[in-house]
Amino acid sequence: MCLLVTISIDYQVLRSHNGRSIYSIKVRMRLMRDKLKGLAVGLLIGSLVTGSMAYAANSKTINVILQDLKFKLDGTVKPNASSTGIIYKDTVYVPIKSVAGVTGKPVTFDKKTGTVSIGISEIAKYKGGAITPREYDAFVAASTFYFGQPAPTDQEAAVKQLIALKLLAAKKEKALSKEANASVASALQQVKAYFGADEEFASRLKDANLTEAELKLFIKQQFLAGKALEDMIDNTTLQAEYDRQRKADSAAFVTASVRHILISTTNAQTGESIRKDDEALSRAKEVQEKLKAGGDFTALAKEYSDDPGSKDSGGLYADSQLTDFVEPFKKAGAELALNQISDPVKTEYGYHIMKVEARTVHTLDQVKDELKSSLINVTYQNYISNEVPKLITSIKVPDKK
Repeated sequence: MCLLVTISIDYQVLRSHNGRSIYSIKVRMRLMRDKLKGLAVGLLIGSLVTGSMAYAANSKTINVILQDLKFKLDGTVKPNASSTGIIYKDTVYVPIKSVAGVTGKPVTFDKKTGTVSIGISEIAKYKGGAITPREYDAFVAASTFYFGQPAPTDQEAAVKQLIALKLLAAKKEKALSKEANASVASALQQVKAYFGADEEFASRLKDANLTEAELKLFIKQQFLAGKALEDMIDNTTLQAEYDRQRKADSAAFVTASVRHILISTTNAQTGESIRKDDEALSRAKEVQEKLKAGGDFTALAKEYSDDPGSKDSGGLYADSQLTDFVEPFKKAGAELALNQISDPVKTEYGYHIMKVEARTVHTLDQVKDELKSSLINVTYQNYISNEVPKLITSIKVPDKK
């Protein structure tokens, strides 16, 4: 249905507010068909009159066409989105709610800010804030960009991670803002250096649908949240974790100076067989006997050892963390009597003849920072599991793209 409508608009400026004029508007509408005099015209006023409207008189008459509209989206008819619109100077004016309805998106209007929002304005609310769809998308993109791995595929878990990150970072924002900004600048410099050129960095950000400001915020939040988590790890927790690790692993928090001679069964670089297992064991026992008879460890390592990393230094790994070695080697390094020649110790690399020359078990105070770092992720996960659910008031997992 199409109707020609004559609208007379009388207006008067009442006052100005924040640079915008406030109008008193009266609308008189005359239709070609008198039966439709009761038709609401609120839509027309909202579409045709704006705060920036220029005029030279106190009234204006325009001719518009009312028309029933149908909508298609990507070629598909949307019968539930039909609406009445107007045509004025070859422009179709349609209620924004109808357009949003075509895409299946909700629409809201904030009277205070004059903001029309199409789609979900927030996907989660929690005590103290909310998560917007763009915040969520930026968090996922930044996780992939900065850490080289995506956020959890479980989208609700990712939303909870983001809430936790924001809440934890806020705890340290005031106290450590300057330190955090310095850390961000340093991290960003390293990232740009990795890509080699600012243009390449910018291109990669664009490909990730991420802005530099969003990346910097993500890095800053990571720094601040980490500091907040450190404060949540008290001495009692540290002591308990230290005792647990020492009980579970005799090599935990232990450094040692260890000499060894390796008799391999395979070539470490090619994986090809060098000798059979029994041949390697026999050769290792030969080395053991020579050492026990007073042979020089340095000379024998150079002659026999298949470990290219130590054979030319007398087979020595000095002041090394034992947890860096494979299981049988580190266990022997932690438990062998000092300065004794070991029996052959078998690992995936072959047979080792070992001698521990020095060993130190580090105290809790010496490893406190290391231990805190290892507990941060556990503390973070506990915070997400135990604290965040108490703070969430609503959550709507975003649609998968």
